[in-house]
Amino acid sequence: MRLEHAPEVRDHWWPRIGWRPGRLVYTWHLTFENAPGLHRHVARYQRQVVDVGGLDPVPLRWLHLTVQAVGWVDEISSGQVDAITDAVGDRLRDIAPVRVAFQRAILFHESIVLLPEPADPLHEVRSAIRDGIAHVLGEAPDAAEQARGFWPHVSIAYVNTAGPAAPYAGALDAIDPAPAEVTVGDVALIVQERLLDPERVYRWTTRARCVLGGRSRDHDG
Repeated sequence: MRLEHAPEVRDHWWPRIGWRPGRLVYTWHLTFENAPGLHRHVARYQRQVVDVGGLDPVPLRWLHLTVQAVGWVDEISSGQVDAITDAVGDRLRDIAPVRVAFQRAILFHESIVLLPEPADPLHEVRSAIRDGIAHVLGEAPDAAEQARGFWPHVSIAYVNTAGPAAPYAGALDAIDPAPAEVTVGDVALIVQERLLDPERVYRWTTRARCVLGGRSRDHDG
């Protein structure tokens, strides 16, 4: 099924519940530091839409696919985080690395995104992570933006203004690059911050990584 662009766009950076300057959150992400093919794919789309305006392109180092939130850093103990990492690592051990491809960019209301194909294996990864969180905390939180279900995507630019979508859609549809393939071999537990003016970006340090088909608790941030 070919997804259509949203008809209108709106500012992504509206005040979200729980976020405040300097507040940090634990969340599980796929990160793409070592995906040069995806970086080239994203950069081509970003160059295509930069002159339209009203966008905050995501720096390539901060490309990510949000999998599952854990909770605010000021509400969860370090011991709980370690236990969650162990539980998630145990569950991901039996899931093989996932090969996905990203091709056409789609305009959501608040961002330009790439959708992975196939997406079903990422749902399996997320289910394992949620089960690991629930094993420690009793339940896994449901993010407000996932109220209609988990829809894996990689945002490549965030919209910072409201208005018609046609200029963005036209620029995106003017190119049709070959798909960028990525092997997902691990999932990162990150400590994430949401920055507003003037930077407007999500950035993080990595708390641990759990390997698909294996287990690791590497701490590198």
